[in-house]
Order: sequence, then structure tokens, then C-alpha cells
Amino acid sequence: MKSKSKILLLVVLSSVMFYAHFAASYVPEQQLIVKQVAFDETAVQNENLEVGIIIKNYLNYTITNITVSLNFTDSAPLTLNSSMFGRLTNGNITLNSTMQTPEEYDFTPVNITYGFMTTEYLEFNITQLEPGKNIIFYYNLTSDSIISKAIPPVDMSYLDNWGDLQEISHLSRILVDFVSADPEINTILPQWNLGKSISAAWAWVIFALVPAVIAGLSAFLLYFRRR
Repeated sequence: MKSKSKILLLVVLSSVMFYAHFAASYVPEQQLIVKQVAFDETAVQNENLEVGIIIKNYLNYTITNITVSLNFTDSAPLTLNSSMFGRLTNGNITLNSTMQTPEEYDFTPVNITYGFMTTEYLEFNITQLEPGKNIIFYYNLTSDSIISKAIPPVDMSYLDNWGDLQEISHLSRILVDFVSADPEINTILPQWNLGKSISAAWAWVIFALVPAVIAGLSAFLLYFRRR
């Protein structure tokens, strides 16, 4: 009986260890991931909010001729303001020389061979992305209005191992909020931080009524303490 119990225990332990090893070493094979990450959900009106486009190649082959695009045409008042290509100053930016994506965390630097950006559209090309490699591309968006709105999806096309054109999109909604730089003001209460003089009514309350109430309470408490 004891021998059977030991055998059963060994079988259970072996199964648990095998499952734990399998779960720890699991990699989502045959999958290509493209997504966006907003590093803040809230920004002040007319200031920048940084977003990262992340591509992860879990396929077992190298993908080539990659084109990533982002269209803000129908996303007003959200607009593109700057990216790794630079800051928009003359309406658009065209990248004609090769640059690399950042080498940080588990992201791999890859060559961006072409890039184009306006306030409403962003596009860049990557020659290839090897299996097991991850990349990130940063851009900034802004809004001149107070609004809560979703960032448009990022689209990507590429050639697979057989030279066929494939397309993929990140459709998950990323909601961002642009808020006022000034907090809401309660017009009933005196505004000390605005440098404005207070009304005569508030002056009577603060400098006459409040001290009188405090003095009355103090006298009342002192009277009862002496009894």
C-alpha cells in the first residue's frame, strides 16, 4: 500500500513539474503581434502624449518588406506632433536616410529605410524582422481641445516566407484624455491662488464672523472647565 502511494505521489509530482516547465518555456509560436502602448492615459491640452508601436515576430521565419502606417485623418482633434523622425515644423517630415529603432529593454534595433509623417498620417518601412525579435517605434500625439478619444489602429503589411503579401492591424481601443491645464474653479469660494481681492461678504465672514465664533467657543469651553 505504501509503495503504491509513493508511486502515485511521484507521478503527480512529475506531472506538476512537467506542466510548470512547459508553461514557463511557452512561446506563442506562429504569431505576429503589432500593437500600440500609450505611456500615459492623460495629458494636458496642447501638450504631447507619447505612444509606442510595438512589433513582435513569433513566427518561425523572417518577415520582409514591412510597412507600418497610422492614419489620424478621422481622429480630429487628435493630431501627430512628432516622432523618432523629429518634430513637425513645415507640415511634413520625410526620412530619406536609414535610421535605427531604439535598442532598449528587450527591443532590437532594426533599420528604418523610409519614413513619412504629417499631422494626420505616419508611415515607415523596415527591410526585415527576424524570428524572436521585437521592435518599438515612438511617436507623440496632441490635441488642441479637451477631449477623451481613442487612438486610431496601426496597420502593417509584410511579405511572408513564401513572398505573399500579408496584412495585420491592432484594433484594440486605446482611450486617451486631454484635460485643461487649469483645474475647475468653484466661483462660490474665494480664489486665493488667482491674486484677486475677495468680496466684502467673504471679508466679513473670514475676518469678523470666524474669529467671533472661535472666541465664543473658547469662552464656552473655558467656563465649563472651571466648573
